[in-house]
Amino acid sequence: MALVLAGSVLSAPASAQRPKPTAGSSLASAPADVETAEQLYAKLDYEQANAVAERVVKKNGLTHDQLVRAYRILAVTHAVLDKEEQARDAFLQLLTYDADYQADPNLGPKVNTPFSEARGSFRSLPTKPGIDVSASVSTNGGTLRVTTRDPTRIVKKVNVGYRWTSSGEYSVAQINPGEAVAVEVGAAPPTRTRLDFYVQALDERDNAVLEAGNPNVPKSAFAEAGASRGGSGGGAAGKSEGGSVFSSPIFWTFIGVAAIGGGTALFFALRPNDPPSSAQLSPIIRCGGDRCN
Repeated sequence: MALVLAGSVLSAPASAQRPKPTAGSSLASAPADVETAEQLYAKLDYEQANAVAERVVKKNGLTHDQLVRAYRILAVTHAVLDKEEQARDAFLQLLTYDADYQADPNLGPKVNTPFSEARGSFRSLPTKPGIDVSASVSTNGGTLRVTTRDPTRIVKKVNVGYRWTSSGEYSVAQINPGEAVAVEVGAAPPTRTRLDFYVQALDERDNAVLEAGNPNVPKSAFAEAGASRGGSGGGAAGKSEGGSVFSSPIFWTFIGVAAIGGGTALFFALRPNDPPSSAQLSPIIRCGGDRCN
């Protein structure tokens, strides 16, 4: 049972991407500490795993992956060590960061009771925490609109990164959390049509508490084919302003008149022996309703 417990807690979502910290950065020790906590938990050393996880969540600048993994260990080890109130609080924090988290029912009531209580509190929130991003881009540029759902008020700022290249530095804009906040995107370099982007909501310690994509695994949007690089438009993909002469209504009017004239000429050409017709006009002048003399 203990091995099943360890495996169920440590399994991460398939989409999780572990960060690649820069040497000498403040995050350099964080992945090692998270992995240490997981290893201690797998060895059933719950007290040490709990202590290491407690240390990790007090750090600054954690990635979303590090935060979620640390709180998984912290919440479950609190429960296993009979710290029910701390376990409930940690599970509530975990659900805020990872709303789809589900505790393994095989863990037993010692773990599932505080988790169920935390889930009840979480479900009573007015909205589900998260980030929604919509992208409207052409090769001329465009707009990212970001909605941050933060019912627990833990988000202090939101970073939006984007780039038209598959590698290299992102352009990063900082916005306030809110509804459909717009971030303008610059024009694409020649031959580039894919925009990579991510959005991360940070707490007071600069931990990524919510995210949609991340620098290592960004989301993507594609500029609409045929977008014009000229013109003054910015966001939406435009249609070409030029056009073939065949699309001109004046051209087709001219062709229609020519066709009618050609048909008339052909009619008379097929009747060469007919005598020309003559007509005489006799004007009639009327004075009021009667014919004038």
